Amino acid sequence: MHITLKKVALISSLIGLILLVAGIIYSKNLAQYTANLDSRAFNIGLVGEVTELNPALITTSEEILISSAMYEGLVTYDEAAKQVKPLLAKGWKYSTDGKSLTITLKKNILFHNGKPLTALDVKKSWEHNFSTTKDWTNISLFMSIAGIDERLEGKAPDISGIQALDKHTIKISFLEANAVFLAMLTNPIFWVYDLDDQVEIKPATGPFIYKDTKGKEELILIRNDKYHGSKPLLTALHIKSYVDSLEAFGDYLDNRLDYLDTVPLKEIKNLKSDDKYKALYIEKPLLETYSLGLNVNSEPYAGNYLLRRAFNYAIDRNAIIDDLLGGSYRPLKSPLPIGVNGYNNQMRGYTYDPEKAEELLIQAEYPKGEGLKVLTITYNDDEGHQAIALAVAQQLMELGLQVEVQALDWDYYKKQLEQTGINCFKLGWQSDYPDADSFLYSLYHSSKIGISNYSAYHNPQVDKILDAARAETKSQQERIKLLKRAEEIIVDDAPQIWLFQKLANKLISKDVKSLNVDSRGLLNWAEIELVKPSLDDVNDKSDNKV
Repeated sequence: MHITLKKVALISSLIGLILLVAGIIYSKNLAQYTANLDSRAFNIGLVGEVTELNPALITTSEEILISSAMYEGLVTYDEAAKQVKPLLAKGWKYSTDGKSLTITLKKNILFHNGKPLTALDVKKSWEHNFSTTKDWTNISLFMSIAGIDERLEGKAPDISGIQALDKHTIKISFLEANAVFLAMLTNPIFWVYDLDDQVEIKPATGPFIYKDTKGKEELILIRNDKYHGSKPLLTALHIKSYVDSLEAFGDYLDNRLDYLDTVPLKEIKNLKSDDKYKALYIEKPLLETYSLGLNVNSEPYAGNYLLRRAFNYAIDRNAIIDDLLGGSYRPLKSPLPIGVNGYNNQMRGYTYDPEKAEELLIQAEYPKGEGLKVLTITYNDDEGHQAIALAVAQQLMELGLQVEVQALDWDYYKKQLEQTGINCFKLGWQSDYPDADSFLYSLYHSSKIGISNYSAYHNPQVDKILDAARAETKSQQERIKLLKRAEEIIVDDAPQIWLFQKLANKLISKDVKSLNVDSRGLLNWAEIELVKPSLDDVNDKSDNKV
């Protein structure tokens, strides 16, 4: 077939037209896509219910995460500097005896409804949270404040130790000096809002404002354009809650989510080894531990620290993490998790050493478990807890011990813990504030027996050191030294079998920039950004499977 010059010209013209149209379509699609990133919501997937946004009543990590986009406290925690820094507060000062703390608020901070923040709003918020919360752990954070007993007993209408001195100054008076109170103020129970506004979701001061709820599964928050800090880069947050982690993961793979807060355990290893997803996968040690508590007042643990140490050396933590937990935890060798303020890098702690365990059993006068009655590991009824209990039991039996496991209903289990009525029990602990005190004082000070010290551990020397650490308001360095000394003694006494530290396991999309998870699992909402990828990246999203 012969092609004439006329036909060549026509074909060339058609090709040119096609390229021109393609270029226009490409540019239009890219423009529409990138413009959409400037206005669309940031899509968040959470595995778990978000049924409460009231700071006094939120309990789950999912509720705390979302509420943290709206509510703020007087201070925040700078993880890099390992210190508390101002947020709504401008500054503070302890009295010479450490028994009072005066905090000055920043001026011109507005609630979401436009009302200026005052010291009286702080007092009202704290007292309302105290009287509304149903969690004794939250109540305990107020217990060092003067006048708290009178308020608890209904003898006073307010907490006398919390005073609004003027419009921008609040003073907290303590029964005893409390150097860690500033860190406690990072807890949601101390978040501030406008209690006078009659709306259900109270106006706060955070970077995002509550807009709407779509059924029980979806929330919409919009940007606070009058935010007192750096203006958020996202225009809105669209939060969807999932019951099933696999369903949430499927939506992530289908590009419906910019951020997935929980990754299915069975997918973690795949994601970490996949070239496409390992750069989008976030792993971070959290201030959350998993241990087995030992009741030091009951047999066979009473007065036998050698036996308790033996059990700590007998556990292969890495094997359990690899076999059962998908790599979602790291081994825990002592009471304090890595990342907490006060963590001791030099702490030797406990690692898997079966020979050492056998040696200690002999010293404890139970060679190969001879003379020991059947040991029972008790846990609140859950398949995951059961699997871990069985794995620990199996490893202890390798030393010649007789071990059984027992599941209890959660309500009965909790009641038994509060009565220190269980010999060996599963204990998960999430820090109430980013400081070693949250683990050491809460779990091992004798004043906390039956509240959070479920091992009934009582060492007068440890009590004295922990009290001294709380009284040290002048030198953070000296306070940390005291906490490290207390931990050393606790490790020697071994009132728990320390097992794991939880890791955050998150996923972001290619569109996300500057999203950082801190050791409490929280985000800096004002920093997160949706970037503008090329159209090639847009087209690439159609092939997004692991």
